[in-house]
Amino acid sequence: MKNQYFGDIGDYGKYGMLHFLAQHKVSVAVNWYLTEDDGSNDGRHIDYLDKDDFWKYDPEVYRHLKEYVVIKKQRDVSLFETSGLIPDSAFYSRVLEAPQKYTKQDRERIRDEWHKKGLETCAGKALVFLDPDNGYRKDFPKAVKDQSKYCYEKEVRDYYDSGADVVFYTSRGRRNNDKWAEAKQQMIEAAPGAALRMLTFHKGTQRSFVYVIHPGHEEKYDRLL
Repeated sequence: MKNQYFGDIGDYGKYGMLHFLAQHKVSVAVNWYLTEDDGSNDGRHIDYLDKDDFWKYDPEVYRHLKEYVVIKKQRDVSLFETSGLIPDSAFYSRVLEAPQKYTKQDRERIRDEWHKKGLETCAGKALVFLDPDNGYRKDFPKAVKDQSKYCYEKEVRDYYDSGADVVFYTSRGRRNNDKWAEAKQQMIEAAPGAALRMLTFHKGTQRSFVYVIHPGHEEKYDRLL
């Protein structure tokens, strides 16, 4: 997640999902996997906020985003944190720094410290939402510059092992059906024994939210989803 994305069409779906869960008494923690703005045009898809037919999906979230993004022209994840839309929540918004600034040894140490602090901040909530720029990977990509854009198998497993159910954002990207099936299998392996559910938001670019659910919780999430 980047602050420049705040209020994009994808955010509307994401915040609507979290708002719905909170309305049904699910306590939520959010780790934004926040990265620095990059000056690109990503996050520019906000014209839906001028189209009344989008209002009906979640009027409260829609009004909030329109007030800040369109009227006040402010874009920052803290505006969602303080909105009151998901009460009984926790947020981890420490920036995950660009890894190319550091040596390999320092990158691993800084990432590990960042992750441990996230676990502490999100502890005690029923569901932890992870929101990386690009989504989930089993392990680090070869390109160092891309390493802050993902959540990784170990990180998902650590949140799951803490007792929370986990949901993370991931993008299908350019993967064909076989590659996408392979990626989903890797997600299952992140937490053996867990139930896996996927909710996809089709407005704009396809965005998938993968739920990693503890045994015994499936009925609740099947009903909600």
